[in-house]
Amino acid sequence: MTRFQVLVADDEAPARAKVKRLLAEDVRFALAGEAADGTQTLSQVSALHPDLLVLDVQMPGLTGFEVLEALGPEHCPAVIFSTAYDAFALAAFEAQAVDYLLKPYDAERFGRALDKAHAVLRSGLPDTARLQSLLAELGRAPAGRPLERLVVKVGEAWVPLPLADVWRLSAEDKYVRLYTGQGEHLVRQTLRALEERLDPSRFVRVHRGDIVNLDAVARLEPWSHGDGILVLKDGSSVVLSRTWREAFLRTWGLEG
Repeated sequence: MTRFQVLVADDEAPARAKVKRLLAEDVRFALAGEAADGTQTLSQVSALHPDLLVLDVQMPGLTGFEVLEALGPEHCPAVIFSTAYDAFALAAFEAQAVDYLLKPYDAERFGRALDKAHAVLRSGLPDTARLQSLLAELGRAPAGRPLERLVVKVGEAWVPLPLADVWRLSAEDKYVRLYTGQGEHLVRQTLRALEERLDPSRFVRVHRGDIVNLDAVARLEPWSHGDGILVLKDGSSVVLSRTWREAFLRTWGLEG
């Protein structure tokens, strides 16, 4: 009998111990590993390729939400959330995730969550549509709060990248290239989707394929036909299209 491999991710050791103990009582599943924070979770998923992830929402380093976003629908295992979130958030989880565990939970409730996960895993059907919908929900919560960081891969490690360190974002097909003072990173996300989550008082679109951090702009130079050239503090430059010129100047503190 093939046992589905499970990764347990929670920053609290007693919580991980509880999940491991309950898993040991179910012959359908086996423990693949455990992780104590979001960054470690990403590394473990990449290394172990588990079938199921029991994921705490609120972890240090990276939240459970950011872990899912970094993995993306194509590379994410089935997910059971373990969370202390309120009923509003749970409603979204219940509709989109395999299941959720509201702390504190008992063995019977955990067993029902495993039953759901087992049914999903036995079906063999990809669950990317469900996860994509879930990520869309998470991208809107909490409402009105702009994104503060992204998760990028550096070598074999996943690291959080504060958006304050990003000077420019450029579209590359279904990816976005992030330019920082220390180098470049590529994330699998469209520029339009990412723009919706950025702080509009700091990040402004200047061209069809470019967004800049206003804190990184050193000066604006005129060019031609209403376009301009933005020179960034690292000496690089990007075109300010006339299409976005007025909005940029207004946000930058100038008019017209």
